[in-house]
Amino acid sequence: MQRKRRGLRKTEKKAPPLTEFEQPKKRKPFTVFLVEDDQEVRATLVEALKTLKLDVRDYMTAMEFYRDYRERTPGVLVLDLRLPGMTGLELQEKLAADKFDLPIVMISGHADVPMAVRAMKNGAFDFLCKPLRIDDLIAGVGRAYAYFYDVEDDRFTDDLEETEESINRLTSRERQVLDMVVDGLSSREIAEELDVSTKTVEAHRARINDKMRAENVAHLIRMSFAYREEQNG
Repeated sequence: MQRKRRGLRKTEKKAPPLTEFEQPKKRKPFTVFLVEDDQEVRATLVEALKTLKLDVRDYMTAMEFYRDYRERTPGVLVLDLRLPGMTGLELQEKLAADKFDLPIVMISGHADVPMAVRAMKNGAFDFLCKPLRIDDLIAGVGRAYAYFYDVEDDRFTDDLEETEESINRLTSRERQVLDMVVDGLSSREIAEELDVSTKTVEAHRARINDKMRAENVAHLIRMSFAYREEQNG
């Protein structure tokens, strides 16, 4: 006779409840303004966003968007840093001067990460690395929605706790390098500041990414910015 084995049943981790953003029928009005000069990339992103029943308006240039956006509309601006004519940074400055507080998510190539970090220090909400993954874009838009409507999300609190634990695992030199990355310095600039080789800085950055469980540099910067904001109250 086979006995029932007690206490060995594995408890499955429940999936977190859907957020307001993830439920189109409950979602408040929210428009994604996408500025991307690559027509094929732009079309792919628009199609993906529309499957989530999001209102999407897409533009090839920053000037096209700037001429069209004349009144405050709930939404997020997903903006490539490098655009023909007016750059993403120049558009950010114009919107700030016009007192439009639309959240901006910058799209940045790896070489432009320091520029993207500086854009965040100047008020950009977030940035995403190229090549852009659909899941990353959707997650970024979801974060912007929560930020715009000040929606509380328990998952955000959990992420902050994990970030703090990860930062506490860093050595003092790794913390120093992380702070410089978050301040927008490139590996070459950090190497000059610390009087070490660029290869040494890259090794530090690799260990930081591993300890912080960062998917990429954009994820690392987002975690660090959120942690700094929390620490500063």
